[in-house]
Amino acid sequence: MTPESRVIRKILALNDEEGLFKGERRVLIAFSGGVDSVVLTDAMLKLKNYFGFKELALAHFNHGLRPTAGRDEAFALKFGKERGLPVFVGRGEVRKEAERAKRNLEETAREMRYAFLREVKEREGYELILTAHHLNDLLETGLMFLVRGSGPEGLAGFKPREGELVRPLYAVKRSEIEAYARFKGLPWVEDESNYDLSLARNFLRHRVIPLLKRINPSLEESFLKTSKLLRDESAFLEQEAKRIFEELKEGSCLDARRLAQLHPALQRRVIRLFINERDYEKVELVRRLLKRGGEVSLGKGKKVRRKGRLLCVSLEA
Repeated sequence: MTPESRVIRKILALNDEEGLFKGERRVLIAFSGGVDSVVLTDAMLKLKNYFGFKELALAHFNHGLRPTAGRDEAFALKFGKERGLPVFVGRGEVRKEAERAKRNLEETAREMRYAFLREVKEREGYELILTAHHLNDLLETGLMFLVRGSGPEGLAGFKPREGELVRPLYAVKRSEIEAYARFKGLPWVEDESNYDLSLARNFLRHRVIPLLKRINPSLEESFLKTSKLLRDESAFLEQEAKRIFEELKEGSCLDARRLAQLHPALQRRVIRLFINERDYEKVELVRRLLKRGGEVSLGKGKKVRRKGRLLCVSLEA
């Protein structure tokens, strides 16, 4: 099997299992110019007729963070032109925005990039946004959540499809993507910031994961199975929690006695729906009311108090 056919087969298998595409015709590809987005674009061109796409286009966002950002933008324009693909370019002063909002640079870059992608999608009438996230990205995301603390949804990483966002390379390893590009002689640009070990994700990628692979050389494939199990079980629990929430709801209150009888896993999910908060500490504060009564403040004027058999939430100015 060639490197190209291996990647194509994995995309097709993922589509069969997860239903990535549902008859959409006009598709926008997030294109950085790196090897991942280059291979994604090449694979989608190959599968264009199979999936019934009428039009593919590229969207490149220049973050203005690196001296080579102009080179990457020029590469995206050239790559698209050579393949007859429309290319939409956005630019943003990410560093300035991060300082203004007092936020993390990576988080700000991501938010500005996705805002640009969605703006192009809506303005130009595209139905989907494809990103080149792959199996190694999934593993890194799961490990990041593990290190920082998370429930099963976070530990599972991202999904193959989330609404308008599709990740066709979800089950493909980085090494397979690079082998595909070399096999077909595809050009790409390198992002030198990927080797900056002061960034947590890069430290995981270049230092931690190689050590873990000494224990399990098939770490990526093993994590893919784990992610699938976590996603499926989380989806089931969330479905159950929503059903129970509707049964226990009485206006702005819940039946606290029946809630107290549930398994803690369902209690937490029902409370999250009730208070519209995902923060673990806030959920646990509310859970304690099931045993001792009283009142807790969740910040921004939101309070939850136990009133006899009811647990009630209120919002005060």
